[in-house]
Amino acid sequence: MKKRIYKISRWIHKYFGLIVLLFMSWMSLTGIFLNHPELIENVSVKKSMVPLQYKPTNWNRSSLKGIVYMEECLLIYGRQGVFRSKDNAKSLKPFMNGEFPKSAYGKRTNYMFYSSQRKTLLCATNQGCLFFDFKHGVWKKVLIPSGDREITKILETDQHLLLISKSEVLKLERISDVWTTKKLKLTRLEPNTHISLIQMFFELHDGSIWGLTGRLIWDVAALILLFLCISAFYIWYFPKKWKRQYKRKGIRASKREKTVRSFYFRHHKKLGWYFAFLLVIITITGMFLNPILMMTLLNGKVNYKYYPATRNKNQWNHKIRNALYDTEKKQLVLDCTDGVWSGNYNVSKEFSKINIPVTIFGMGTTVFREEKPNVWLVGSFGGLHRVNMKLNSCEKVLLTDKDDYSGRPASTFVTAYEKLPDGNHYILGHYKGICNKEGEQLNDVLKMPSFISQKSELPLWTFMFELHNARLFRGNIGGFYILIIPLAGLLSVFMLLSGVLDYWLTKPTKSKKVLKL
Repeated sequence: MKKRIYKISRWIHKYFGLIVLLFMSWMSLTGIFLNHPELIENVSVKKSMVPLQYKPTNWNRSSLKGIVYMEECLLIYGRQGVFRSKDNAKSLKPFMNGEFPKSAYGKRTNYMFYSSQRKTLLCATNQGCLFFDFKHGVWKKVLIPSGDREITKILETDQHLLLISKSEVLKLERISDVWTTKKLKLTRLEPNTHISLIQMFFELHDGSIWGLTGRLIWDVAALILLFLCISAFYIWYFPKKWKRQYKRKGIRASKREKTVRSFYFRHHKKLGWYFAFLLVIITITGMFLNPILMMTLLNGKVNYKYYPATRNKNQWNHKIRNALYDTEKKQLVLDCTDGVWSGNYNVSKEFSKINIPVTIFGMGTTVFREEKPNVWLVGSFGGLHRVNMKLNSCEKVLLTDKDDYSGRPASTFVTAYEKLPDGNHYILGHYKGICNKEGEQLNDVLKMPSFISQKSELPLWTFMFELHNARLFRGNIGGFYILIIPLAGLLSVFMLLSGVLDYWLTKPTKSKKVLKL
C-alpha cells in the first residue's frame, strides 16, 4: 500500500511540477519585486516592449482621470501624465516641465486641483505632490514628511487644503511662495475587532502580516521556490540528455555534472520539505486573490485575537483608497479597505464608520466626490451611482444590466466620470475609454492624440504586477487568462503536498540510520 501511494504521489509531483514549472518561476521573481516597489519605481518598460493591450486608446486604462478648466486653457491628467490644450482639446501638448517626475510610474497623475481665487495649481502623483510656479512656468515639488509619497487626492475644505495618501492625511499650507505640509493625527473608533478575509489573505500572501520581517521571510521563500524550479528542471532534464549523448556518441556524464545533480537533488528535497508549508500558504492565498475566488471572501471576517499579525500603530496604514469632503456635515469622509469612515479632521475626535446605500467593488472607489450637499457620486469597477445620504438612497448613473448593487464587476469598469470639452458628462471605462451612460463606447467625443499611445511606457512594477496576476496574457488568450491563477495554483498545491508526502515516505527512520552505521 505504501509503495502504491508513493508511486502515485511521485507521479503527481513530477508531472504536475513540470506543468507549473514556468508558472512558479515567474511568480517567485515577480513576487519579490512587488514586495519592494521602491526598488524599481523609477524603471520603465520601453514602449517597444509594452504589450498592445496596455497602450491607451480612446483615453482608456485611466489615461484620462480628470480635466481641469483654467481661464486660458484646459489640462487633461491621468496615468500618462498631464497635457495642456489652448484650443478646447483640439490639440494637446505635454505639460510636465520642471521637477515633474520622468518615470512612467512617477508621472502617473492621480488628481489635480485648481483655484483661481488662490492662484493655485496642484498635482498629486505617485511620487508626491507638485505645485505650479506661474511666475517661472515650471512644476516644483511640495516637501512632504517621511511616509507615503503616493498622493491619491487633494481636497479643499472650508479651511484647508488636504493631501490624501494610502496611509495618511496631510494639511497643506502656503506661506508666501513656500508650501508646507503637516501630518494630521487622525484616530478612529474601532468597536469592530475583526479583519476582513480579503485583507487577511493579502497580508498572508505578501508577508506583511509581520511587517518588513515578514516580507523578507516571504522573499526568502520566493528565492527558495525559484531554486526548487531550477533544480527540478536540472534533475529531470539532464539525465535524459546524458542518456541521449551516451547512445549517440558514447559520452558519459562527467563527474562534475553528476556532482551538480546530486547537489540539486539533495537540497531540492530538504528545502522543499522545510519550506513546503509556507509555500502552500502563499499559493492558496494567491489563488483566492484572483477575481473569481475573491468573491467567496467578500463577507468573511476573522477576529483579530486569532490573527497573529503585527499591528501597525497607524490605524490607517495602507487602508485609505479615496476621500471626499462632506460640506453639509463639515466632515472628511475616507473610503478604506475596511469600510467608509467619517469625522472632523480639525478636532481631536475619533472617526466612525458609516454606511452608504451601495456596495463598493473590492478594489475601492474610482469616483468618490460630492456633487452637491448630501449627494455623492460613488463609482467603482462595480458601477457608478448617485447616492443621496439624507434619504439613504441611490440611483444608477451607469445604466447596465450587470450593475446590480452586488459589488460584483459591472460590464464597464468605471474609472472616472468627467465633463468633457463639449459640456457633457461621460463615463470613463478601464477597457472601453469614453462611454455614454449605457456603457457604450464612444470614439468621436474627444480624440486622443496618437503620440500618447505611441510614446506610452509601462512602469516595471506594473509590468511585474500584470504578469503576477496573469493579466499580461489577456491580449493573447482573452478572458481565459482569469483561469490561469486558480488552475495553476491548484496544480501547484497538489505538487507541493505530493512532494512533502514523497519526502515523508522515503525519509529514513532513526533505526535505519543506526543500522547503516
